[in-house]
Amino acid sequence: MNAEIWLHTCWGNPAQQRLVDDPSYQRSMAYLLEVDADVVTFECASTMGRDLPLFARQETTKKLAIGVVNHTNTVVESPASVADLIRRALEYVSPERLIISSDCGFGREGISRRIAFHKCVALVQGTNIVRKELGLPEATVRAADPRFAFAE
Repeated sequence: MNAEIWLHTCWGNPAQQRLVDDPSYQRSMAYLLEVDADVVTFECASTMGRDLPLFARQETTKKLAIGVVNHTNTVVESPASVADLIRRALEYVSPERLIISSDCGFGREGISRRIAFHKCVALVQGTNIVRKELGLPEATVRAADPRFAFAE
């Protein structure tokens, strides 16, 4: 069987509350990158990418999935702020090894579906900004297409 194995890291999300006051991967980064997995996820939106420079200190061929939207607050990120975080990550991770994701997830008892939907739209729109800058194909975002909006 051939499968891509992901290692999920999470700071927790009981009722949208932070479990760690000052989260950082600094002490665990080297160990996380030694795990027998193809992709390691990192929550970066909630810390505004504070740990991104740690990637420069570690040699790895793993893919790195970074969260660019925060699952613990109800404020929808702008596509521009998503793009800024992706650009910062690209200072330390090559585009072919970078995966764009959300911090953790929106499941169980987290954010409402409506807010999660808009955060996902912002995630794709922000990623498209950077893809365009890199000359890569952009993903279709039907949810942002004015043809599908309610008429006034």
